[in-house]
Amino acid sequence: MRGGIIALVVCVPLLLVAGGYAWTRDEPLSADAQTWLEQAQVDEGQSRAYVFLNGLDADLEQSPEALGAERLKAYRAWRSSHGPMDEGFAEPVVATLALPQGPLFCAIEKDGCLTTLLRGVSGWVETHEQRLLRERYWQFLHLDDYRNLLEASIIAPLPPHRYLVSGQQLLTLQLLKAAQEGEGEQVRTRLDEELHLLRGQLRRADTLIAKMILARMVERNMLWQAVLYRKGLMPTPSSVPAFDGAERSLLMPLQHEFQGMALLFEALPKAENSLGEWLMLRWGLRPQMSINASLTFYQPMAELSRRPPEVFVGDLQQLPAAQWQRSWRNPMGNVLLEIGAPDYRRYAVRLQDLEAYRRLLQGLSQLPQGAPSAEQLRAFDNPYYPGQPAHLNEQGRLCFDGPLLGDDSARCLPL
Repeated sequence: MRGGIIALVVCVPLLLVAGGYAWTRDEPLSADAQTWLEQAQVDEGQSRAYVFLNGLDADLEQSPEALGAERLKAYRAWRSSHGPMDEGFAEPVVATLALPQGPLFCAIEKDGCLTTLLRGVSGWVETHEQRLLRERYWQFLHLDDYRNLLEASIIAPLPPHRYLVSGQQLLTLQLLKAAQEGEGEQVRTRLDEELHLLRGQLRRADTLIAKMILARMVERNMLWQAVLYRKGLMPTPSSVPAFDGAERSLLMPLQHEFQGMALLFEALPKAENSLGEWLMLRWGLRPQMSINASLTFYQPMAELSRRPPEVFVGDLQQLPAAQWQRSWRNPMGNVLLEIGAPDYRRYAVRLQDLEAYRRLLQGLSQLPQGAPSAEQLRAFDNPYYPGQPAHLNEQGRLCFDGPLLGDDSARCLPL
């Protein structure tokens, strides 16, 4: 009896220690997760395009390269002494160009914008600052070494993308005004060149925000080509090559997003927490187990995004909602994954839609003025559903059906 009590006294602590170790033990990173993190590593080398974009809003007295380099240096210096969960970084306060404002800087896809632009552009006079921004936009498009130079972080500063979008709008206003003055052939040539350059930047975009902004800019170029042609202000749009897998691909952007998620899970236990928070994280969070589980949000969509539209739409319907293997040893990780489970299908569809816009644009040159007949609509081949024709929506726009998006403006060009 006494021996049994002694054995129990000895074994219970050992069992508690073993149980505690088993509970708190993390798992190694999976091979796929390790590969993705390695591929997402930022090479702090050179990218003139990134530095230029980072200073696109530089004042008249400073070059974009100088301001972009200054901002990059300031952030890296701050980050060298702060953790990924730290807040408080402030960009250097500098003079910048005024962001163009006013009715002529509406988005063409918004109701009433096109009418405003067609009526108001003739009286528009470009300011010196606007001309400078337009020229910088065109210069950026010609830079072919773009890549992100900052590690993923929730506090990493973003390039001034609004100025990039405004630069395109300034170019559009200039071309619209020229088209109204009878220079349609030159306008078509310039829009062709812009589209070619934008597609190059789209292929190189390696963050989700840059990818989607550039996709919208590519879309707007094709919208404007359709408008100017149908208004008789420009000759038939030139032949546009089909969009390829690199232009559709979300691989690099999602690797960057995955890196940010991984850094968050790794940083949480190391952040400045109260004793209670530390104990909760120690008890309930397995960082590497969570990182491995989160890969299921990103990897399938990255693979799916590169497929051609007719394959993409079928595989998308069969793709289950993001699921990960929940572990009873990772309760806090499960909660964080549940809260932060992103749905990237809409982004992938937006990129796939570019091929739909391209086919609508190419088919417009075969249509006479006025509403097309059913026979003429059958000449348009839907990239998602081969053999399915285009149709007219309630607003009289030329459209293709496609996955997920239900708003009328999706996959439509004005007639």
